[in-house]
Amino acid sequence: MGAGPSAQGGRPRPERDLRAERAAALARRCAAAAATDSGVDHLVCACGGERYGVPLAAVAQVLPSRPATPMPGAVPALDGLVALSGRIVGVLSLARALGRPDPASDADAAGHMIVLRGVHPQPLALAVDRVLGIARAPGAVAAAGAGAADPDRLGNEAASVYAPASGAAGDGRPDFVVIDLPRLLRRALP
Repeated sequence: MGAGPSAQGGRPRPERDLRAERAAALARRCAAAAATDSGVDHLVCACGGERYGVPLAAVAQVLPSRPATPMPGAVPALDGLVALSGRIVGVLSLARALGRPDPASDADAAGHMIVLRGVHPQPLALAVDRVLGIARAPGAVAAAGAGAADPDRLGNEAASVYAPASGAAGDGRPDFVVIDLPRLLRRALP
């Protein structure tokens, strides 16, 4: 069991050589699988007529929107504070944080809060019109969104890159704009 025949005249090969070959083959197979599945999942949400994707790894939970207590003197993008599971959570309007107009208030549209996971010292949630679902952006697009967004400073650098995603998220449109959360929070919360 310790050795197998080799291609060189039928001489048995040492077991360590066989194990090294198997390990290399498994590593190649894992690398190939990672290359074909290199996309990043995003929670796709609607703000006005636009669709935005928040990296799913940064999302702790999604809740129905609730009234927020306004804070005097707060930054314009901050809707206010809510109590959530014994913690005070700041609610940031995604539309205002991106410099977009506030959506027209609809009595029927309750909206959602996306509670973020560990992106800021203070617990935060994003207020959006509606959460549509989860979609995967290609790995190259997601990586470009993290570093190469708006090099000439001509646009909104927090809305970093357009993603033609795989799988429609809720409304049948498979495209969205990837949000760079660290940039968004640096701009919206000085």
